[in-house]
Amino acid sequence: MFGASVVLTLILLSWSCLLASSSTNGYTIVSDKVVYSRWRSIISRKVITPKGQQIDYDVVDQKGSGASIVFAWNSKTKTATIVKEYNPGCDKILYGLAAGVVETDKHGSDFDLAARHELEEECHLSGGTWYRLLKEDKSIAMDKYVMTKIVAYLVVDANEVSKPRPLDDEEEIEIIEGVTVEEILEIIRRGEMNCIGGFASLLAFEKLRELGEI
Repeated sequence: MFGASVVLTLILLSWSCLLASSSTNGYTIVSDKVVYSRWRSIISRKVITPKGQQIDYDVVDQKGSGASIVFAWNSKTKTATIVKEYNPGCDKILYGLAAGVVETDKHGSDFDLAARHELEEECHLSGGTWYRLLKEDKSIAMDKYVMTKIVAYLVVDANEVSKPRPLDDEEEIEIIEGVTVEEILEIIRRGEMNCIGGFASLLAFEKLRELGEI
């Protein structure tokens, strides 16, 4: 005869599998448990697979409702403005683009507003002509095990800001102006730009070709 705990587990699995059959991707989240929380959180996520197997994943979340990243282009010089900063995860100083979290208290859930704020804070630029580089209302997962979704933008001919919004306390960012497409591609090939910056740069190049800029 089965013990009470075994019976409970079987009931849970059966219930979860029924839910999975009606879910859009065949997987059902059984539970999320925060095991560490500061600015970022580690969540133990239990999932039932389409085959009925229960898997326990470690996934990363962060405060806010997503993130925005911006590629800044100057149509007169045919160059970009990028940034260089310390990346604590890999313990390297890498090139990247203006980017940051969509913070609930500052931006609500507005990716566009967050992008404009990050561009001003990190590149001292504002205005210009903006292009969303993903389909309207679409965002993309940053990583397989990361909950944060990101939206990429291109801005053309933004203006310099004399008194920009301040950086976050932990940020030390070097602004790099006048960078060509060829130089950015070489930076990516050398592994000197973080992955999400490279991704957004390549999307921006595609849009710039469409616009006849490169």
